Order: sequence, then C-alpha cells, then structure tokens
Amino acid sequence: MLPDISAIIPCYNCKKYIKKTIKTLLKQTILPKEIILVNDNSSDDTIKVLEEIQNSNKEIVRVFNLTKNKGPSFARNYAVDKSRGDYILFMDSDDLASPYLIEKSLIKLKSINEKSHDKWILSYTSYIQIDENDNIISDIIKGIQVETEEILGYEFLRNYIISTSGVILKKNYFYEAGKFNDRLSYSEDWDLWIKMATLGGFSYVNEPLVKVRRRENSLSSNLKNMKDGEKTVLNQYDLEFIEEAVNKRKVPSYINTCDFVSMLFRLNYWEEGFEKLKFLSKNFDYYNIYFLLGLYYIKNQNLNLALENFNKTINLKQNHGAALNNLGAIYCLLGQIDQGKQLLSKALEIFPNYLDAIHNLNLVINKSNVTYNNINFTWRELRNTLINYKNK
Repeated sequence: MLPDISAIIPCYNCKKYIKKTIKTLLKQTILPKEIILVNDNSSDDTIKVLEEIQNSNKEIVRVFNLTKNKGPSFARNYAVDKSRGDYILFMDSDDLASPYLIEKSLIKLKSINEKSHDKWILSYTSYIQIDENDNIISDIIKGIQVETEEILGYEFLRNYIISTSGVILKKNYFYEAGKFNDRLSYSEDWDLWIKMATLGGFSYVNEPLVKVRRRENSLSSNLKNMKDGEKTVLNQYDLEFIEEAVNKRKVPSYINTCDFVSMLFRLNYWEEGFEKLKFLSKNFDYYNIYFLLGLYYIKNQNLNLALENFNKTINLKQNHGAALNNLGAIYCLLGQIDQGKQLLSKALEIFPNYLDAIHNLNLVINKSNVTYNNINFTWRELRNTLINYKNK
C-alpha cells in the first residue's frame, strides 16, 4: 500500500510561477494526498492566485493564509502541522517537478528499506537549474548514495541536499528532528538535514526529477549570509562529535582527516588544522593536503608558500578550480598579471559560473589595483557542478 503524501509549498510573492509548480504536482504518476499552500503574508496578489488554484482543485489543494510574514521555515512547519499524510514532500513555489518524482522516490525508498536492516527516512534526487524563462542554466547537480552511518559525516562537510524541492521524508522523523529552526534565516534546511541524518539514512535517486529556478535577488544569492549561517549551524556541535561522524565515512583515513581539517578552517581553528596537515604531508601525497596548506598560508599572508602548495595541488589534480583561482590571484598580487590571467581563464573554462574567478579576472581586465583585500580567494573545494547563485 502506498503511503499518503502531503505536498507542502511555502508561498511568498510567487504569483508568477506558482500555477506552473502546482501543475507539475497534479501531473504526478502517483498523486499526493493533498497539496498545502501557505501564503506567508505576500505583498502582491499571491493569495488571490492561491485561492483560484484551490477553487479549481478543491479535492486536493488546501490554502492557509498567514497574517504576518514569518519566513519559509515557519511556513513549512505550519503546513506540516496541518498535514494529513504520513510522508511530506517539500517544494518551493517556483520550482518544477518531473511527473515521476513521487513514484521514483517512493520506489527507491521502499526498495532500500526492504534490503537493509537500517532505517531510511528521507529521499532526495538530483536536479537541474532553470532561469526565469525555464531555460536550463546548469548541468545536472548530483547528490550521493552512502550507507546510513556515513551520511551524517558527509552532511557535516557539505549540504548534499541543496534544494528542499523534491525532498520526501517521513513526518514522524521530521518531528523527532525538531522541525525547521525558524530562528535561522540561512542554512535552515541544512540544519534539518543534519539532524535527520542522526536518525536514519537518506535514499538518493540519481535522476534530475526537479527543476530548481534561480532568480535575481533571491535568498540564495546572499553568499556572505549563507556562510555565516553555515557557521551558526556547525557551532551547535562539538568538534569531537563532528570528527567522529566524518571518520565513519568509508574512505581512506587521510581523506577523512583532510576533510575534517577543511571544517576546522571554516570554523577558524587554523592552527589545529595545520598541525594535522603537517603530519599528513609527511606520509601522503594527496592533492587536498596541499590545497589546504595553501589556504593556511594565504590566511597567514605567506604568498610564496601558498603558491608552492597550490602548484602541487594542480600537479596532482589539473582541473582543481579553487587552486587555479587562488594561484591566479596570487600571481596577480605578485604583479605577474599575464600568468594570473591565464590561470583565472583556465578556471573559468572548467567552471563557467565561478564567481571568484569572474571577479578576479574583471579586476585584471579593468586594470584595477589588485590588493589582498579586493582579490577573491576560494576557501574550499568547488562542487563538481557549481550552483548558479548569480541567477537565483
């Protein structure tokens, strides 16, 4: 017997796209039990559009209207509290679902639970990004399928469920995890995924069953606030707990150590991370060791040692975009502009939407005075496919 699914959409000033989003849910091969729309005190005519949708689909669409703007996390929590299904599907109000999203997600989740003694409590899929006119603006952005004991360590290192759209989870575990933290303005979804990862495994469907829309001036565009939000989330946990989770991943120990060092750096534990890297560098020839050493030396403004380590990085991994950008930035700071431009251009050939490299190359092209304060270094490895923050 198929579980009952409640699809939940927080709505704020979304009158332009919400009908398209709802249409993709009404075309699912397995329909949700209900679609709950929460108007978060929109300042436009969103509520009128939602009521039109409800009037045309009274048997499945339910609309709730908040009289004060509370933010998407509050709206999602509110909708879950009103829901009748055992499972929740989250969608954003401008994203689009493949007709097979629910069907394929449930099939994979059921299959993985039947084959394992562990609990698998959440499903997500890969996705592609689209612009305001539905044009595809990215390659497929993929997640990972790992064992239940590994997912917490992976999620600590990086949010693999970048978009809430397409996530299906069991409602009782959503409550057990404490729901969305509506006090967070950024990274509140990642905060929830980490808490869910302490409870069970994540099923991943390696197929782009969601189209995520990127628009100018949306929440995801504010990168600085997103980084601050990441730190707020991570600071809820002891370093020992994070390190233990990272070390449960089934990869060589030196890779786990390197990845934990990257977290130490993000949390400003530079010297602690450096001590671990010194030990690793004596025993392993791994590109990420040198990349992280390069970051340490940038932090300490030792450009020559940073240069040496970033060069070692790209000798071992030629398409390492962050190392190419950082090398280009250092050469520009040292006055070797042509060499810097060449490296920045190479980074952009590999990652066309790479914002740091775009910024740095523009500085050079415009013949600006390049300084340590206006050049952009990249402080962590890039995703294989970059998220197009510029257009959402």
